[in-house]
Amino acid sequence: MNTKHLKARILDLALQGKLVENSKISEKSNFRIPTDFKPPFGIPNSWEWVKLGDLGDIITGSTPPKANKEFYGDDYPFYKPSDLDAGIQVENSADTISKKGFEISRQLPQNSILVTCIGATIGKTGLIHKEGICNQQINAILPNEKFISKFLFFAMTSEFFQNEIKQNASSTTLPILNKSKFSNLYIPLPPLDEQERIVKKIDELFSQIDILETSKQNLLKNIKHTKTRILDLALQGKLVENSRIPNDLNSRIPTDFNPPFEIPNSWEWVKLGDICEISSGGTPSRNEAEFWENGTIPWLKIADIKDDYVNSSSEFITQKGLENSSAKIFKKGTLLFTIFATLGEVAILNIDASTNQAIVGLTPKKDNYITKFIFFALKNIKNSVNLIGRGATQKNINQTILKKLYIPLPPLDEQERIVKKIDELFEILEVIENSL
Repeated sequence: MNTKHLKARILDLALQGKLVENSKISEKSNFRIPTDFKPPFGIPNSWEWVKLGDLGDIITGSTPPKANKEFYGDDYPFYKPSDLDAGIQVENSADTISKKGFEISRQLPQNSILVTCIGATIGKTGLIHKEGICNQQINAILPNEKFISKFLFFAMTSEFFQNEIKQNASSTTLPILNKSKFSNLYIPLPPLDEQERIVKKIDELFSQIDILETSKQNLLKNIKHTKTRILDLALQGKLVENSRIPNDLNSRIPTDFNPPFEIPNSWEWVKLGDICEISSGGTPSRNEAEFWENGTIPWLKIADIKDDYVNSSSEFITQKGLENSSAKIFKKGTLLFTIFATLGEVAILNIDASTNQAIVGLTPKKDNYITKFIFFALKNIKNSVNLIGRGATQKNINQTILKKLYIPLPPLDEQERIVKKIDELFEILEVIENSL
């Protein structure tokens, strides 16, 4: 469920007079459509299209001279675009001014509506609840008896009005909407009693959506926790029925290892280095253009290890770059594992590719080890890997450490059944996740 889209749709309906019952007036009172404006949608006959400038005072902010220290203090907020992130609940600002700075500035009473009028965040809107001032990147509409500030805030955060801002801003690298153009933008305005009812309805619906959003986030956390729990059960032999073998074949626990949990008697604890060929990649010299230009060999970095399967790379190297570095080709199906900075990210190659030295490739030495089972085992020990990672600033482990890591290993037929069950359960969880 896209709650952001749902809120946008509610604002659309509100501005078209379709959210609450309209005020009743006679047809002869229908307001004329301005000659310089083509309405994008119809509005009730009790409403009118009005310019922002006709609603009341609009000011552009300014900055008190910074050389004069007496203008700055903790008496009043000094609003900047970054302070408008709170939207309808702008209470405070990062910077403040003194009473003297407030007195020499363009003053904003509480319930003023502030809109960024320049730069990448053009259109960002906030409703302030404390009087103060704003800088020159902001246009402010001062409150009056013609409108309810909260209604105007909702109108100005609607998709319709945000598009109006962007379309009327200067089409330069740094978009600007000056006070004159801003004042000439139109909005649909209902009678005051209807503004009140619309605001009440929007608040009610948004509150319900916020509850849904909280529930959604909690559900996503639960899904993540459930996946972790599934892997825990799988690696402890509790997800599928165990293979049956006589107790006298119970695998010995290695003398150099203290198992974190018990495993079935048909399983054994094994070192990664004993069951997998492990080697790392490399980086051709960046100073040699011929190692990189027009390269056709996929070359992976940690940033490319984002999903369970790797299907593409953001960079490529040439055959010459491959031959003159420690980079190597890992075949499709190789298990990738990150050992530097971002530790323990794991994925399976869906293409032939090379990697940098922060990624190692693991290939099972025998046919009785399933790559995807080892993949799930490595995902399960990610936290443990991070705990043993060395380095104060950027954690890392080397191949020697990786080869000595233990994982629990069941018989081949049980590996297959475990992988199949994990895939089935994860698929169900991902369907739920994608529907939210």
